[in-house]
Amino acid sequence: MLTESPRASREPFDRKPLGTEQLKTGPLHTDQFELVRLAAGGWVITDLALPHDDPACLLAYVQDDGSRFEVVWVQPPVRTGWFDSLDEILDEARARRHRRAA
Repeated sequence: MLTESPRASREPFDRKPLGTEQLKTGPLHTDQFELVRLAAGGWVITDLALPHDDPACLLAYVQDDGSRFEVVWVQPPVRTGWFDSLDEILDEARARRHRRAA
């Protein structure tokens, strides 16, 4: 479940190094996406093909419940979903990016 908690820093992102285990400590870069740990917990997925100041670059919020990942996709189609792995989340992000580009 996505929850809010107070941020430990004034910065919205903790910019530190990441894979599935590394998600707990910092950003993960793929050729297309960046997963950035939020100071309040959880992560955001951004599309590296878009400028960082473009609201469309924000694709989703991710929360780890300990056994699965809950994802809230914030670009159309807006929805929530549960995933068993980071690879599944990135596959869905690639599919959404492909549909958006078409």
